[in-house]
Amino acid sequence: MRYLFGKQWSVNLLLAVFVIVAIMLLELLNQNQMMFLDKQYQSSAKEELSKVRSNLEAAIVADIYVSNSLSTLVSIHSDTAFDNWEKVAAKIIKESKHVSIIALAKNDIINFVYPLQGNEKVLDLNYRRVPAQYASIMKAREIEQIFIAGPVNLVQGGRGLIARVPIFTDPPNNNEYWGVCSAVINLDSLFQEVGIEAFELKYRLGMKGLDSSGSQGEIFYGDQTVFDDAFATEKVNFPYGSWEVAVARAPWSAERENWFRIHSVRLIGYPIIIILAFAFVTIYRLYVSAQNRSLHDELTKLPNRRYFMYILEDQFNSAKKPESHERFALLNLDLDKFKEINDTYGHVAGDKVLVACAERVRNVLRSSDLMARIGGDEFLVLLPRVMSASDVRRIEVTVQKSLSSTPIIYEGALIYIKVSIGSVLYSDEFATMDEMLKFADDRMYDQKQGLLGG
Repeated sequence: MRYLFGKQWSVNLLLAVFVIVAIMLLELLNQNQMMFLDKQYQSSAKEELSKVRSNLEAAIVADIYVSNSLSTLVSIHSDTAFDNWEKVAAKIIKESKHVSIIALAKNDIINFVYPLQGNEKVLDLNYRRVPAQYASIMKAREIEQIFIAGPVNLVQGGRGLIARVPIFTDPPNNNEYWGVCSAVINLDSLFQEVGIEAFELKYRLGMKGLDSSGSQGEIFYGDQTVFDDAFATEKVNFPYGSWEVAVARAPWSAERENWFRIHSVRLIGYPIIIILAFAFVTIYRLYVSAQNRSLHDELTKLPNRRYFMYILEDQFNSAKKPESHERFALLNLDLDKFKEINDTYGHVAGDKVLVACAERVRNVLRSSDLMARIGGDEFLVLLPRVMSASDVRRIEVTVQKSLSSTPIIYEGALIYIKVSIGSVLYSDEFATMDEMLKFADDRMYDQKQGLLGG
């Protein structure tokens, strides 16, 4: 059965190679899928970040230019009493979305605030005595346009931006400085409107540029890791200065994405590999089973003639090599009067006799010997590594005794077996394998006819 074992080894190797290659290709495909999803994730993040940047610019600029209308009125009516400013300020806050407080500071001293309730303490505040705030006022005066300060922590809670609008009474020369208009923009409501909260469900967001200082400024939202890991940045432009916003992958983003989409390659690929491997093994087992049936006798389970001839040919060719010292022998067994057993006890009894004979002979043979059923009641035995005729004769006698010494019992009847055995020891005189087989066959028939004293 060496060729069967060799074939099975090669099939196992083929299956292993198939599984390994399939897994490698699957993992490569999965890696490409992950790269595609990552690129898609980044592309989506860049697009959404651009929208956030655009919304921030639009919302902030809209509010500060609404507030700028009050500064324009002051510039035109700088000597007018403040009796009507409250109505104007109320309208400005109503029209804006995020402006919560408006204050006017003539000569940088607050002389008007709206709403007054809750902000009474800021009246008469001299900005010059509050360096942290006065720096932004001086900056607005210096650049002669709106300056966005902050974000800063608000007394009433939360954080806000302060739009400093310098007021000059001689525009556009801007030599006569009247003071400053300050508009507080609620940062929390601003971020909510532009979609920061929804954005951070999928991405990490960072902002830098405290007091409109751009990419060189301090981080006021998020942390440094966002900028270290950022795969996209945008610039939020103001009338003067800017912010830089950055986006990075969020660890929780994968949990929110479609789980099946992320793992689809493996979820589909591995079951297919398992199914294909199972199908391969099943088909191979069916093939081996069919092959075994084609090489074995169905009744006795012994190798059949085809199988025996294959092994015998290999043995003969090996012994025929000049450098070989191998010897082997053949036994040709034929049950005597087997037809009478079938006629007397029936074919079922005959089948039982054949099976019993096969078992008895196999029990006295060596593990290296090969026995095959080649016809109805005829068997061949290959005896490797037998060097002398005396060894052949000893084995022949042993086989004869195993078959004839004890009757076979069938439904209470004793069936005695007699067998004719023809033997042959390999010799270089045999030119072909068929000559050896014919010699053993002739001796078997001679014995059956009593010419050799059987």
